[in-house]
Amino acid sequence: MTPPFTAGRVRIIAAPGIAAFIAAAIAAPAPSFAQSSMGSREFQLAELNELSPALRAEVLARATGGNTPRGVLETMLLNAIQTRFPASRIVAVDMGRGIAVIGTADNQMKALTFNKQEGLSVVGEVALTR
Repeated sequence: MTPPFTAGRVRIIAAPGIAAFIAAAIAAPAPSFAQSSMGSREFQLAELNELSPALRAEVLARATGGNTPRGVLETMLLNAIQTRFPASRIVAVDMGRGIAVIGTADNQMKALTFNKQEGLSVVGEVALTR
């Protein structure tokens, strides 16, 4: 048995290998976490203000029961993509830039552009080559 290891105010008594492992784990920097897709209240208001009045009203009507406006927008976009490209796989979405990348059923990658002013409709597509 090794002498107790003290980390801050925590005192650990363990076998030599375990003590070294715990010391390394405590000393390691904490991982950074992705920013919440919900964003701040100001961000949500700014995002809603980018929408057309009709789309804003629809989003606000659906944003109930714990659904955020951002979550409603993302769901509407994903549904629009699945309608236009059935059996596709969403690879990435950048709501701010209006770009989504999908993998189609025939193993093709496509970058789609969408417009928040026009109801999140897909307005352009580019096939990506590997």
